[in-house]
Amino acid sequence: MNSSENHNIMGTNDQLDNALLNKIYIDIAVLCQEYTHVGLMCDTHITNLDEIPIPIQVFQSIFYPYKDNFGLNKDFLNNNKQLLPYISFSSEFRTTNGKKFYLLEDILSNIETDLSVSRNCFTKESLVELTNEMTNIRTLLDIKCCSLLSALTWPNVLEIIGNYSDVYCGEVVPVLIVNVVFKTPTEGVKDTIIRFQYKLI
Repeated sequence: MNSSENHNIMGTNDQLDNALLNKIYIDIAVLCQEYTHVGLMCDTHITNLDEIPIPIQVFQSIFYPYKDNFGLNKDFLNNNKQLLPYISFSSEFRTTNGKKFYLLEDILSNIETDLSVSRNCFTKESLVELTNEMTNIRTLLDIKCCSLLSALTWPNVLEIIGNYSDVYCGEVVPVLIVNVVFKTPTEGVKDTIIRFQYKLI
């Protein structure tokens, strides 16, 4: 091979190198999808109630009576009293860490912690009013009907379960959680969140 042939081969290789070195990257578009603001809840009291085993059909009849959207049908539930234990706050049905759950005691203990005072320091009328309020909340039906802040649709729930089933290559045991937030205008008292954990069976 003569020198001119060598030069031609080298020239070809140099051109390829230059072509690679001269790559240019051009941003041609930027897409953006906004999503919901994520609120933090570090300053809250959270009580996880023990899991409540429930057949999926019963869960749907209680929480998705209108098919796709979350809701509680009071007439249906009041006419099917056997379903009320599933949504009850009563210590007869609810436990936390294996111990009986008492809503009033949970709220009072959290207030004492937040204000660093004993309940004996509460005015008698406020203590009586709070006791009345809490003891009148027997089931989820007693939570104000306009209190729903957000909820997944039933198709979304099923899609999420399906996705996790794919991730874990088989059956998963879904635990669907209904959160109840108790707020007070009392300054210095944090929210209390009671979490009903429903294990689908």
